[in-house]
Amino acid sequence: MKHWRTILPTCVIIVGTVLAPSGVDALTFTPERIDSSVYPGVSHTEKLTLFNETGESTSVVLEPVSLDIIDAASGKFSFLLDSAGESSLSWLSVTPNQFVLGSGEKRNVTIEVLAPETSSGSLTAGIAATFRPVSSGEQGDIELIGVTGPYIFAEVLSKDSVRQGFIESFRAMGGSKWFSSQPVPLSVSFANNGNVHLKPSGTIVVRDIFGRIIDEIVVNEEQRTVLAGTTRTFEVVWGANAEERTSGLQREFHKLLVGPLRLTVEMTYDEDASQSAQI
Repeated sequence: MKHWRTILPTCVIIVGTVLAPSGVDALTFTPERIDSSVYPGVSHTEKLTLFNETGESTSVVLEPVSLDIIDAASGKFSFLLDSAGESSLSWLSVTPNQFVLGSGEKRNVTIEVLAPETSSGSLTAGIAATFRPVSSGEQGDIELIGVTGPYIFAEVLSKDSVRQGFIESFRAMGGSKWFSSQPVPLSVSFANNGNVHLKPSGTIVVRDIFGRIIDEIVVNEEQRTVLAGTTRTFEVVWGANAEERTSGLQREFHKLLVGPLRLTVEMTYDEDASQSAQI
């Protein structure tokens, strides 16, 4: 995934003006999210690959930073760049953390996670990569391209770690329960009230007035993360391909359904832990 287009607005707010030379694309990472399980006091390492697609040699600086989770409900996290170097991030390091990457060149770096011996729950952070051209149009001028990087989630395997969550709400978006045709937008809000990040997934089952299953919709097929102490809303559309029909009349009679209908969502975050809700 190329982070330039998605990260740029955040960079403008945090670090000021972000300039992009003509013809550049981005600095990309594989993987874009590192999700590990670690034991307290035991070092764990992961490999991160950087690929320079900017079209010129680029100077790269990598720093562990905290995440701003104010928009966690929509799954939008951003880097708190001024947190780099804080003692609270001493559990995370990257080697090497500064180098020059040629145009079209790839480079592997090592991410080390060393959870404190007394830690439990989840450790979360990001690796902020600040990148700029090695040379610029004018001598002494520095041209900042942008900031990007992967998220780091580490579950600490400790007896004090708690995996716990529940469905906070399940509803048709907009609050209506009356629809004349598909598509029908739905949302499932899942709250994580434990101290370990979760990746809940589930299915919405649609039944007619006789209890027969007439449709199923997958929720969070991408295995997106819900951080500890936050709520995340997953949006799905029942009958999404109905939008391809040109008129409301066509959509209504293509799959004629007469209510009432019962929709049941079941979300699972562990093999033996599930939650359900109905509308």
